[in-house]
Amino acid sequence: MTRPRPHERAALEDSSGRGDRRCIATGESGDAENMIRFVIGPDGAVVPDLSEKLPGRGLWVSASRDALAEASRKRAFSRAAKQKVTVRDDLVEAIEAMLVASIQSLIGLARRAGAAIAGHAKVEDALRHHKAILLLEAADGAEEAREKLRRLSDGLPSAALLTRSELGAAFDREQTVHAAILVAGDHSKGLTARLRREFARLAGFRGDISRLGLENNG
Repeated sequence: MTRPRPHERAALEDSSGRGDRRCIATGESGDAENMIRFVIGPDGAVVPDLSEKLPGRGLWVSASRDALAEASRKRAFSRAAKQKVTVRDDLVEAIEAMLVASIQSLIGLARRAGAAIAGHAKVEDALRHHKAILLLEAADGAEEAREKLRRLSDGLPSAALLTRSELGAAFDREQTVHAAILVAGDHSKGLTARLRREFARLAGFRGDISRLGLENNG
């Protein structure tokens, strides 16, 4: 039996391991926080594992449109798994949609816990009284209004990668442009950390990390 090469052993490391992972597409090592884990299903299909809970050895790919497209094009999944696998044609689009759904779910959890608000007036009030810990803005919202709240936020971490419809869906609304996650104990801090990770991964599909306003806040 052929032994896996070093980068393949790292890529196939189980999700319970620690440390960096090596992207099977680029060969570059990086923090697992900025990658997406995949496993091979019983039918030989490549299965995304965003929550990193599925059993089996993980195949890690950098969370970016280019890396995923390269992994599919170069048959990196088959090489890393040492077997023939099937990759869905719309893998990149499917992962992007899954990340959006994950973010919406997390915002929904925060909203039901009383730790998320929507609407310009509510968000402005929360910012003025230092009640917010994460500012959320629709990427296709009016730039003038968004800039006003960003100035008021005084360097607060922010993310503007969802559309008005996508952000609205998290609040059971047709559209939302301005929202925020509030300071509400350890529960909201944990949700915020998870949100920031998902937004950072989504940035690999929708824009540069600098658009998030998260990089200077850990």
